[in-house]
Amino acid sequence: MITRSNCLTLTKGRGAHDKGQVTEEPCDGKLSRTVLKGRRGVAISLADPNKWALTQLAEFAPVESRKGWETSQLRTQLGLQKQKHRKGDAIPATHAVDGIALACSAFIEYESFHCAKTHGHQWTGEVSVTVAPFKVIRRPPISRRQLHLMVPGKGGIRRKYGGSTTRHGVRKGDLVSSPKGIGYVSGDTEKQISVSNANWKRLGQISSSKVQLIRRSNGLIVA
Repeated sequence: MITRSNCLTLTKGRGAHDKGQVTEEPCDGKLSRTVLKGRRGVAISLADPNKWALTQLAEFAPVESRKGWETSQLRTQLGLQKQKHRKGDAIPATHAVDGIALACSAFIEYESFHCAKTHGHQWTGEVSVTVAPFKVIRRPPISRRQLHLMVPGKGGIRRKYGGSTTRHGVRKGDLVSSPKGIGYVSGDTEKQISVSNANWKRLGQISSSKVQLIRRSNGLIVA
């Protein structure tokens, strides 16, 4: 990341691989910024997704942001432990505890107080954190069609690769019932359908006649 001021921060993106692309440009007539340009001379800017999300949420209800240390204090007060050594694990201790702490910030707060002989800070309000279901929602990892990568066979025909369709009336990502259990369609062969669980681990390749459709794909899988 390259930046010269708080005016704008730009990050290297697709197409910006050539040397000599970093230039100085004026910003608001006072400050300067460092711009990283792509091959066609267009400035590359990576928008801050957090600011965009806050802007969208503000259209529905008032939004109040919290700093990282405030969230940490809230977690400590609520007795929530955060796993910091492996934040990629899909468990509540990685990121869900932050959401719980932020939600509870509407009901408890660390406020200052002044008395006749003393002053300081104390927690006001009370929240009871109870056990709740934890679900991981993500998109099915389906490859896009990539026929241009396939080596043609006899007659110049390339085999099908990627895409969401199958030869058996179901689509990848559809929720189905099978002798191996309930799962999602993840692929197919000439006579079989591959069924995977919510973690996209294959349950088995099952004859298409033994697979029953439960629900069409909505583009999401829930674990």
